[in-house]
Formats: sequence, structure tokens, C-alpha cells
Amino acid sequence: MGISNYDITASAFHPGRTQDYELSILTGMDSFAYIIRDRNENRLVAYRSYAFSNEERKDWSAAFGRLVAADAKLNGTRYGKLTLAWDTPVLNLVPGPLFDEESTRSYLEQLTLVGLEDEVRHEHLHELDAEIIYSARRDHLATAERTLGTDGSQHYAGSLLTAWAARSRRLNHQAISCAVRGQRMFVAGHRNGNLEYYNTFVYGSAQDGIYYMLLAYEQCDFAPDRIPLYLCGELTTEGELYGQFYQYIEDIRFSEYGVPPAAPAELIHLPAHLYFDLLCLG
Repeated sequence: MGISNYDITASAFHPGRTQDYELSILTGMDSFAYIIRDRNENRLVAYRSYAFSNEERKDWSAAFGRLVAADAKLNGTRYGKLTLAWDTPVLNLVPGPLFDEESTRSYLEQLTLVGLEDEVRHEHLHELDAEIIYSARRDHLATAERTLGTDGSQHYAGSLLTAWAARSRRLNHQAISCAVRGQRMFVAGHRNGNLEYYNTFVYGSAQDGIYYMLLAYEQCDFAPDRIPLYLCGELTTEGELYGQFYQYIEDIRFSEYGVPPAAPAELIHLPAHLYFDLLCLG
């Protein structure tokens, strides 16, 4: 149901100019993706997406290390800006005035079981004056940050919620927005810029996906035949998941970045919504 793996590098990519480039990486248990953008020219110079196999997920840290080591654009290359973000299924938002750092772990334990091998992190989301709280395997976090040579990382929910809210305010309308990576959906509903709903789902089939999507419409009291759905990430109009959405939702659109980077010839036919979430990280 997902998108085939991509590994596209433009001829305009020059290893000697990586200090002028911005590398944005999004990873999770089952998927890995990145874009490289020339900041001086606002031009996309590389895009890669990769789906970890079931076997690789059994030792994700080793698989991640091999993936980076085999990629000349990642292995030992320094960029002017590097952003590493996580797509995890365990996520909570707590209003800033109510947030107690000493209780960070308990905010997630109210929702699900947090394992002893998991690390719980939090970061401030200025858009909502709230704390994003999420968990991931401690060894996964350490492996990715050490391998890529970065001091920290973030959850991608913050950048997406900020971008989706800005669009809703600008258009002064209501919408459901959804990002798809691997078998995960991150869904949010906005009304005139205000967040009405959010949730993360792991779907096993396209039928699961439309169930979760219609649940979002129901929770927001939005009508699927009137309120638009904005999509981004690993899906196309030919996919089964999109086909299910199309049967029930009248107005489906693909998310567009405010100031999109120019695409060279090698990337011009790549749908821009595939890497919208990665652009938001920048």
C-alpha cells in the first residue's frame, strides 16, 4: 500500500557544497526518508525513502547503521543544517501551563504501556503553547543521533501541526489533514487555525485507514462531503488507501508547501506531497 523506495540524486548535488545544503530526515520503526535542499538557491537536490523489512525491524539499530553507512550522502558528510525527526505512534499533547516535567512519563502511561527500554521526551510546541510528549526505543534514539552526528532530534508532529494550522488560518476554513508514512497515519482537524482533533494510527489495511479517517471527521463534527481532506506523505492517487478515501470524502487535496523548492529535471516528476512533511522540518 505504500510508495516504492526512492533514491534520487540530482546532478546539481555537489559533495563539496554540503555546507550550503539542508538535510531533513524523518524516520520511524518501519520507514526512513530524507530530502537535501540547497538553501542558497532553494532547490531540491536529493530525495530518498526506504521501507525497513520485517526482518530489519527485528534489529532496527543495526539496519539503520547499515543504511547510513551504505549511503555516500549520509556517511561522513557534513551539512550546513541537519534536522532529524521521529515518526512514532505514541504521542500526547499537554497544555503548557499544565505541564509538569517531573510527570512527563505519566502523561504517556495514561494512554499506553511505556516499556522500560523506551525513552520519553518532550518539546515545546509554540503554535499551541503545549508540550509534545513522545516515546521511542532508547537504543533507536541513541543509534540514529550518534550515527548521524547530531546532538538531538524532534518529533515531526510539531512541524506538521504548525504548517496545517497556518494553512487553516490563512484560508479561514475547516479541514482534516493526514500524513502517511509506512503503515502509520498522523491525522489532525483544524477549524480556522484552531486544533480540533489529532491522533496517530497504525493501519493494517486500506479499510482500517478509512475507518480512522472517518473517525476524525466524526470527532470534529465535520461532514466528509463538505470538508476537505489534505494529504501528504507516502500515497498516490493510484494507491488502495487513496481509493478508499476517494469513495467517502468529496474534496481531497494534496498539501502544498508555502515556498516550495525548485525541482531539477531528475525530481520534476516526483509529486511534491511525498516530501511535504520533510519540507516542514526545515
